[in-house]
Amino acid sequence: MDGLKDKVAVITGGATGIGKALALALAAEGMKVVIASTSRERLDLAAAEIATAGGEVRALLCDVTDREAVRRLAADAQAAFGPVDLLCANAGTTTAGSYLDHDDADWDWMIDLVLRGVTHCVQAFYPAMAARGSGHILITGSQTAYAPDWVLNHGPYVAAKAAVHALAVALRPEAAEHGVGVSLLVPAATRTDVREGARSRPERYGPSGSRGTMAMRADAPKPLAGYPGYLDAEEVAARAIAGIKANDPIIVTHAGMKPLTDEYLGRIQAAYDAAVRFQTES
Repeated sequence: MDGLKDKVAVITGGATGIGKALALALAAEGMKVVIASTSRERLDLAAAEIATAGGEVRALLCDVTDREAVRRLAADAQAAFGPVDLLCANAGTTTAGSYLDHDDADWDWMIDLVLRGVTHCVQAFYPAMAARGSGHILITGSQTAYAPDWVLNHGPYVAAKAAVHALAVALRPEAAEHGVGVSLLVPAATRTDVREGARSRPERYGPSGSRGTMAMRADAPKPLAGYPGYLDAEEVAARAIAGIKANDPIIVTHAGMKPLTDEYLGRIQAAYDAAVRFQTES
């Protein structure tokens, strides 16, 4: 995506964490930004911070689990600033606990928020970009999708993020035919309030049935030497924006996570090798 100045960005989950950091950094690049969240209080605080820094911002309430709300977001963003050039489909949170501890409502909420929240955004914003022949979509995934049994007790979140990864990769070649870029952001440990997600859980999903805390697979490969551990959201946003400018298909934030990804991909390759042996021996 060439040149960000005077273009329009929409960021879901834009009131806190990576979303707010993206909004601040994009505004600093000269973009007009629309931030969306389910909390008016957090939206107003983030908008004030962006405006104080000199950015042009609109703060709009939107629950991305609601398809019609996302369509209104697209219409309202265009009414405020004009055609949307960059969509950051970033909203998300997680639950914690074993699979046994998660109830139907937990699964429904995670699938609706983490996966359908992205599909709703794509359906609402992508057609206009394709018709115009320009634009970019940044989809926030997760390192857990590249190492699904590395961090335990986040089953619905990990499953939904894996689907988000597939969606982003599958969309990119079609979107390119219409002049639209698609990048998958793959953050690992980031200092955000993602574990406070229950505060934004819509009433229709009822109280959370999940209970527990994050756990790590005991025999998981160790990150590379120099692994920074938790990054600030601002560092993740800077990496994301560099990737957007370069139209990178996949934007990884933590280089040190490569051994975990390699180990997971190695298990997949081993399964194919086993299939070859089976066919040869049969």
